[in-house]
Amino acid sequence: MSLLSRNRFHRRPLILGKGGFGRQLADWLAEDGWGVAEFLDDNAPGCAGTLRDYADPALLKPGRPAFVALGNNELRVKLLQKISAAGYETPVYISAAASVSPSAVLEPGCVILPQAYVGAGVHLGTGCIVNAGAIVDHDAVLGRGVHIAPGGIVKAGAEVAPFTKVDSGEIIRSPWENV
Repeated sequence: MSLLSRNRFHRRPLILGKGGFGRQLADWLAEDGWGVAEFLDDNAPGCAGTLRDYADPALLKPGRPAFVALGNNELRVKLLQKISAAGYETPVYISAAASVSPSAVLEPGCVILPQAYVGAGVHLGTGCIVNAGAIVDHDAVLGRGVHIAPGGIVKAGAEVAPFTKVDSGEIIRSPWENV
């Protein structure tokens, strides 16, 4: 787990995407002490610019935390790579109301939301979302850009391919259960 996930930032985080997920993430970041977020979005009002404006010198401050809150899994990872290359930090966010094992490995840009559970030995690739109430049991491996929707379950030892969405109520079984 990244130490950045535990730090409190005093600068405004940047969120790419001002849809429902982006607005929720902004609320949780503010509640957990990260400050009030600034948004980039191609269609939403009240944003600092479009998704392409992340390189604007007025927004880019070295080390500024930035998150990509888009439901398109492949686009989320692509934008995470671009904002990281531009100089933004792409920290892991773990809600104070989530439970994440200290032995879990979370790559940059992962977001773990309230009441989510991430077990021992889990590996989450870049840009994964473990949504509210989702469970990722011990030793599971999620490829980059995976989204576990609210109430989705990935059982022990299961592997989830990159860019997959595990929907609400869906269960990805342990490999030994599929025999």
